[in-house]
Amino acid sequence: MTTELRVGIAGLGSVSAQILPCFRDLPGVRLAGAADQRKEARDQFSKNFDLPVFADVESMCRSQDIDVVWVATPNTVHCEHAVAAANNGKHVICEKPMAVSLEQCDAMIDAAQKNGVRLLQGHSKIYDAPIRAMREVVASGRIGRIIQIDSWNFNDWLQRPRLASEVDTNLGGGLVYRQGPHMVDIVRYIAGGLATSVRAVTGRHDPHFNTEGNFTALIEFEGGAAASLGFNGYGYFDVTELTWGIGEGGQQHPDPRLKSRKPRRAGPMEADDKYRYVADTAPGEVYARGRRMPFFGLTVVSCERGAIRQSPDGLYLYTDTGCEELPVARGHGRATELVELRDALAVGRPVFPDGTWGRATLEVCLGMLQSSRERREISLIRQVPSV
Repeated sequence: MTTELRVGIAGLGSVSAQILPCFRDLPGVRLAGAADQRKEARDQFSKNFDLPVFADVESMCRSQDIDVVWVATPNTVHCEHAVAAANNGKHVICEKPMAVSLEQCDAMIDAAQKNGVRLLQGHSKIYDAPIRAMREVVASGRIGRIIQIDSWNFNDWLQRPRLASEVDTNLGGGLVYRQGPHMVDIVRYIAGGLATSVRAVTGRHDPHFNTEGNFTALIEFEGGAAASLGFNGYGYFDVTELTWGIGEGGQQHPDPRLKSRKPRRAGPMEADDKYRYVADTAPGEVYARGRRMPFFGLTVVSCERGAIRQSPDGLYLYTDTGCEELPVARGHGRATELVELRDALAVGRPVFPDGTWGRATLEVCLGMLQSSRERREISLIRQVPSV
């Protein structure tokens, strides 16, 4: 392997628009190619970057000029493409959700272990600097043991342009599969990772989309802590009203109460229309890091001797002596996955979050769907600790 990690992007859809800007001025890592079934996407990539393109992911995995494969293909083929990369000796960064079944997660983990490569779970909110800072405060014991976490998000997820596969639960679509991992990762990481059970209610309340558009869940952890999660993606209320107008990337958003209402979507978007929409509206600048802390909704952490929540520039720590603001250095945004893999390989350590973490998060999300379906609490058996 070269001293510089050469990364190939598997899939040139909307996710790649967030990833591609990450290679700017990042030492030790460079973009080396991409794969997509669509000729127009390959042609545009070649025009923009003058790098090799491949008509299928497997061909890119066989290339001797690729060290890492970033899997950004549809959820149903994450396993297939991650295994192909590992079997060809490539390290893997895989978008969330890791897969659509625990069996697929097992196959991905086994392939990485068998071939001696790293499997990094990508697009996790535990890469966000304030979430890591919350975990550090909790782990330090400064305000005692954790008691509870409350995490909420409200946005227009189901009203954004969606392909049919993105709103088909059987294909890993819907709010629980596609946004649940973010929120589950946040609370698992802060609480130490070892969830014991989940009870949830999920809903399908948009007549135009037969998939989950909201969920409420209660997760219990070893040691007695609990987390309540609430997510509503129908678009009537926006959580940025509660987060100083700061959104997921740390950008300042206009007051959502002043926005004019658009006609509600009556179904998924055709593939050609979606890809044109992505090309027109998702240049790298849209996903550039904002100047404030990134807010994936609102999360409040309660401990024995205090509480924590995010501030625009760090954390607010509430104790008997009052409220103290703890400044937090901004992170690397979506480039953090590359930094984590680069640094882990440089010193020969494991990556985090790895495949076992991604599998544990998927277990919770699958448990949420099962719990709602069967109206009962679901025990969790594949959990791993935070690092």
